Amino acid sequence: MLCVGLAVSSVGCFKEMAQLMYVIKGHKVDPPFTGLKSNTVAVVCVSKANAFGPDSLSVTIAKHVGLAMSTSQGDKIKVVSPKRVDEFVSLNGWNEDDSPVSLGKAVEADYVVVIDVEGYSIHDGATLYKGRSDWTATAYDINEDGKTVFSKGPSEFVFPEAGRPAMQTTERQFESFYLDRLCDRISKQFISYDRMESYADNAMMP
Repeated sequence: MLCVGLAVSSVGCFKEMAQLMYVIKGHKVDPPFTGLKSNTVAVVCVSKANAFGPDSLSVTIAKHVGLAMSTSQGDKIKVVSPKRVDEFVSLNGWNEDDSPVSLGKAVEADYVVVIDVEGYSIHDGATLYKGRSDWTATAYDINEDGKTVFSKGPSEFVFPEAGRPAMQTTERQFESFYLDRLCDRISKQFISYDRMESYADNAMMP
């Protein structure tokens, strides 16, 4: 009986310890590509679509993904200032064949991450908001002459699946929320994240 009591007590302690470790560390998941850790990265987005607000869709996405990388705990990614990236693209244009290497060398980056977004929309008819876009994310190793070391996509991202009635939110609020979710999906290809983070997305929607 004493052994059984000790065993039950041990199981209880183990569960409590596991719960405590989750509170402290969470359910961390490694990204598909871990090569950006402890390196300098330039992020650029290419898109012909327009977003609501002062910045273009491409500038908004590049900023958000870059911010997620730079603030990711444990990954220690140094992200090149979006302003420097914008200046390079404004002066030199963008050619998928050689621009990643030219940009990387110009801003002294170890990697350049290029995000391509197509088919972007936030409307599903006249009375429903539903974000939809096709995205591709590619990482180039500048120290290896621009070798493609990771590519994901094209991947469709639709959110929320059931849409959101237009009468329940504004266009600006919905688009801001959708872009946050899209950038979160893209950044998770490169940074560690907590598995539980995405479960409350629908509940948080404006």
